[in-house]
Amino acid sequence: MTARKSPPHKHARAIKIMPGAYPVFSHKTAMRLLQLLRDPEVQETAARAIVDKAEELRIAVLAHVGRMEAAARSADLVTTFEQAHEIRGLAGNAGLVATGRIANGLCKYLDAIERAECASDRELVVLHLEAIARAARAEDEATRLGDAVANELAALVDKKLAEINDSARPRPGHGVRA
Repeated sequence: MTARKSPPHKHARAIKIMPGAYPVFSHKTAMRLLQLLRDPEVQETAARAIVDKAEELRIAVLAHVGRMEAAARSADLVTTFEQAHEIRGLAGNAGLVATGRIANGLCKYLDAIERAECASDRELVVLHLEAIARAARAEDEATRLGDAVANELAALVDKKLAEINDSARPRPGHGVRA
């Protein structure tokens, strides 16, 4: 009598991998993983799992929204960014596509101002926070208006980042003289 192996996903546990400590796959293992990920049956099973967990994911997004709002109230932009980043990653699978797009815009903005070592535009951050919260909490409004809001906020972020880039460029006649 041979022992029956249980499928690996039945006993798999998620682990947190610290940055810089990501595992490196052999070429053979990477090709096998790629083959599995392209398998239509695996893709269908994954899609069903996401649909089955959509409400749980929505609840998780709402929890991150609450933490993001609390961080913003205390002017903690690092935690605000971290929570927006989590929202960005979860929202699409929770059926909150517009929420994810708006959170992505906030992440893009906060990341850029940190790299440029600039102060944030409080009004821009507040607009994003309010839009993320409304899109995540609304049922129908999120789908009807979310894309328009996400597009307008993305344009505003692009404009603000262009202003930051322009202010960082040396002006003619104000540079180093030869």
